[in-house]
Amino acid sequence: MKNLVIVLICVAQCVYAQIHPIENWVKENYYTIDSTYGMNSIIVKPEVQIIGLGEASHGQGSFFKHKINSFKWLVENEGYTIFALEAGFSESLKLINMSCMDKVAQKESLINLNYGVLQIEEFVELIEWMRAYNMNKSPEKHIMFYGFDCQMSKGSVDYLKSGSHIIEHNFSLEELSLLDDLLQLQRTRDKRLAQRIYPLLLNFISSHAKRISDSNQHMTFKKTSLTVLNNLKYFCDTERNSENQNGLNRARFMAENVHHILDIEGKNIKMVLSAHNGHIMTNPKEKETGYWLKQIFGAKYYAIGYEFNQGKILGFDIVDDEIVFRELTIAPSAKGTMGNLLSNFVGKDCLLDLSGSKPNWFLKKQTVSDIMGCYGQKGCMNRYTKTNLALSYDGIVYIEYTEAAKRMENIH
Repeated sequence: MKNLVIVLICVAQCVYAQIHPIENWVKENYYTIDSTYGMNSIIVKPEVQIIGLGEASHGQGSFFKHKINSFKWLVENEGYTIFALEAGFSESLKLINMSCMDKVAQKESLINLNYGVLQIEEFVELIEWMRAYNMNKSPEKHIMFYGFDCQMSKGSVDYLKSGSHIIEHNFSLEELSLLDDLLQLQRTRDKRLAQRIYPLLLNFISSHAKRISDSNQHMTFKKTSLTVLNNLKYFCDTERNSENQNGLNRARFMAENVHHILDIEGKNIKMVLSAHNGHIMTNPKEKETGYWLKQIFGAKYYAIGYEFNQGKILGFDIVDDEIVFRELTIAPSAKGTMGNLLSNFVGKDCLLDLSGSKPNWFLKKQTVSDIMGCYGQKGCMNRYTKTNLALSYDGIVYIEYTEAAKRMENIH
């Protein structure tokens, strides 16, 4: 019995020794979420050009509000001009002309992104703010909304069909059949279909890219159209392999889309990315989008993961091809998790900069929140994952209590 007590005391001391220096470091180094939303701690690094803002869960209004407010501050104070969302590049192009849109058109464009978790009032408010900001400004001073994902084909197919007259091309029956197959692939996600049409798609891309390049249109049109065309390849290439390989391909293609956006808008343009934590992370072992961005841009890319303790999220399900939303309550973070530790050490919203020196604890895998968009559905109830925080993020935004995102009001 005496030996057992000694062992328990030693274990308790080991745990305390592990956590205590972290507590001191956190308390000495956290930034309060002030009127700059913590961005003033990042912009002191003059090399930063692209800020990746993550989220530990889709459907958390508090995360989106922080990201949107951060973007607004960066626009007004640091010259950032692009907000790029984890949504299809081609599907998001309709929002390029937001200055001409009323709220109904804005909401229709969000629905056109074809992902339920993006159909929220927070994004409607962001687009309306961007529209108002652009009013009475010359085009070169406009801020822009982009997508950098590649999971859909419809946006690209619609774009190419609607713009064919601009380059004076009539699609052949074979080309139209291929475009129909790409739409079917989006509906069915049929691996065999993707494998069958992939060689045909490569031939089509090669010939159509030449038509676009040889046209007498302006360079922005050409670059945008070529990126749309490439996104059909990206889409097909994320459906024709194993699930793991498809995911790795998607991550790399999303990073390439960010590069394409800068090629279209200007190499020195400053931009904010918004996506799940798992996409923006830089961990070389994971090979996610953030890893490829770090390879391309180096210190110009700054990744911020998001963590929280407890709160609510807006979940969704698909019932009879209709999106059904429901508010879900997330209990306080389990003991020893990152959310729990920050709640105990700080107890309020804050930002940690991990880009400098930090305790070795951050160099080991720790348990963090990781809630997928399908959370609440059968087979999708995981709350946590293990992540090497120092390898994955340059900073962490912590929200003590999260509010659910607001479901987008009916447009009719």
